[in-house]
Amino acid sequence: MARRLVPAALAGLVLLAGCSGSDDGEGTKAKSSEAPTADVDESAACKLLTAADRKKLAGSAVDIVVTSDAREGGSSQCRWQTPEALIQVTTLPAKRWATSLPDVVAQLEKSADQGSAADRKDLARAKKLLAGADSFTDDEACKAFVTLAEIGGAKKGSTTTITPVPITETDIGLSAQTCTEGHLTSIIYSVPGLKKTAKVERTVTAVLASAQKRVVAAG
Repeated sequence: MARRLVPAALAGLVLLAGCSGSDDGEGTKAKSSEAPTADVDESAACKLLTAADRKKLAGSAVDIVVTSDAREGGSSQCRWQTPEALIQVTTLPAKRWATSLPDVVAQLEKSADQGSAADRKDLARAKKLLAGADSFTDDEACKAFVTLAEIGGAKKGSTTTITPVPITETDIGLSAQTCTEGHLTSIIYSVPGLKKTAKVERTVTAVLASAQKRVVAAG
């Protein structure tokens, strides 16, 4: 049985936090007639994905930084874009991610009546799990991430989730998150015709793992 409500709690926050600074106001992906500029100061997150990592995801070079944000409290974000591809990486302390989750779950509760009994049961379990999210430590937040992933159907102990997300009205992307050693890191990317296949999952998982190693190494 598909369980979509709880995975949304994992993907939704990072997606919203990452896309709220969209340059064109109509979504994160540029129209084909637009030429992204390269005059954006780079934040620490821009070092999390190498040119080879980005090419591995998109199948071609995606090297122009269009949005870069060094946020307070250890959060950082970088976005690369071409007319055909979007790649974004975000990293933040896990406890900061956790503080907004009760609000995400509350939003999901409003649509719970449209879900199955299993969905509602999962959502109730998630709500109980996150009752004290405001006071989670980074390690506790990562443990909650793993439990939420399991509720959403991931293998027991999984520290990575991959979820399809809307990018524009016609384009989809993949949002992959991992939470280890107190850091939550997310990659969102989109290319024409993108589908969630086993090969694509292996690729984004490997790239995300490399980014997370750099996050942890940087402390």
